[in-house]
Amino acid sequence: MDIQLLVTGVVVGFLVAAPVGPVAVLCIQRTLLDGRLTGYATGLGATLADTVFGALAVLSVGAVEVFLTDNRMVIQGLGGVILVVLGGHAVWKSRTLSHTATSDAHTTGHETLVHAFATAFAVTLFNPITFIAFISLFAAIHVLDAIDGLIDSWVVIFGILAGAAAWWFILATVSAWLRSSFTGKGLAWLNAGSGLIILVFGLYALGELLS
Repeated sequence: MDIQLLVTGVVVGFLVAAPVGPVAVLCIQRTLLDGRLTGYATGLGATLADTVFGALAVLSVGAVEVFLTDNRMVIQGLGGVILVVLGGHAVWKSRTLSHTATSDAHTTGHETLVHAFATAFAVTLFNPITFIAFISLFAAIHVLDAIDGLIDSWVVIFGILAGAAAWWFILATVSAWLRSSFTGKGLAWLNAGSGLIILVFGLYALGELLS
């Protein structure tokens, strides 16, 4: 195994995952509101989507870039709608959170975790900018030039998985550590505020389609 390629993949995966966006807001919101496991499930969904885009970039699937370019409006529109629905639901839900308990036990059921994973995966997957970010980083540090064969490709892909997972693990863990600082009313305000941020992301994505 080429350790340098593995480290490069880790760094690229971490850098692509780290910028603050709607999924980061979702991860923080869900960790503070529903507990550590829900935050990890959200991060896992985003990690998988990041890894899919990273793998497509590493394997030089040019058809994917063409597909994303040709269908940008549809993909961005679907992503925007998902964000608007998630943001609107969070704002609406905040009306009933003033007496929410802060223990993890009540919100870490199977359905909650699956929903957290699936929505984070969908939001990340419907963001073509992630794929462009991988392509740009690979070009800037000449990653593809250093890859020699399929094994090297999968080493980089595994690194991307590890790097992205590391970011989401750190974000969810720090958010869980801060969770005890919030009261029921504080959680309600947090949920409303984060919901509005997610809603703005979605409206911005949809607004760009009209410009």
